[in-house]
Parts: sequence; C-alpha cells; structure tokens
Amino acid sequence: MTGPDADMIEGVKVKPLRLLPNERGRLMEIQRADDPDFPGFGQVYVTQSFDGVVKAWYRHARQIDQLAAIIGTVRLALFDSRTESPTAGRVQEVMMGERSPRLVTIPPGVWHGFKAVDGDAFLVHLNSRPFDFDDVDEERLSADDPSIPYSW
Repeated sequence: MTGPDADMIEGVKVKPLRLLPNERGRLMEIQRADDPDFPGFGQVYVTQSFDGVVKAWYRHARQIDQLAAIIGTVRLALFDSRTESPTAGRVQEVMMGERSPRLVTIPPGVWHGFKAVDGDAFLVHLNSRPFDFDDVDEERLSADDPSIPYSW
C-alpha cells in the first residue's frame, strides 16, 4: 500500500474533529449516534495521563474503543497482531490533542497505548461495551513488551 493511508491499520479510523468557537468559548463535538461510523454506546469516561507517562498495551476481543484527547497532546500507538488482518504486524502512530483534535476508532484485537507529551493530558474514552467486572474483555502487556515492535 502506498499513499497517505499506507501506515493505517485495517479497521482503525482517524476522524478530524472540529472546534466551534464563539465569544463565550468553544465546542468540540466528538461523537453522534447518527455518525456513519457510530459503533454503539456502552460506556464513556475520562482519564488523565501525566506528562511522559506511558499507558500501554491494551486490547479487547469484543469491544470497540474510541479515544479523543481533549486537553494536552497524546501520542497514540497501535499494533495489529490479528493474524487474519491484511495489516498484521503493522504499527500506526497518531498524534492528537487540543491543537489537533481527532477521534480514533480502534477495532477489537488491535493493541493500543498512549503517552502524554508536552504536559499532562485528558482523554475521553468512548467504549462500545460497558466494563463488566465478571467478564473482563481486556488483555494487557507491559509498555516494553518485546512482542510489539514499538519503542516509547
């Protein structure tokens, strides 16, 4: 694959978000139920990441994750370990934050993690499924796991 999408992982979507300013502040619409790529709604939450801290690696078997950095800047890294995927073995990196607002959709089976750069960051997480303590749909690896060809 060549061109602007050459580094994209199959199923990952990066949607630029618009900031709508007015004399009182600004509005940033992240997700709507009538968006063409709306995966359904299970849970929404906000996390804070301290400057330089890596939160990685995570993947889900059933859940679709959507992430938007609303304060600060985040380097999101993704790794496709799905053997049946046409992009198996590919790494994708997305810089996002208040200066470059994006909503990133991460399909099940794709490892992902992020690092706050240039100060603390706040992220909105939109999950297609609610967290279930009795049936946890999450695998984790350490940030420096050698099975993922990425260095923070």
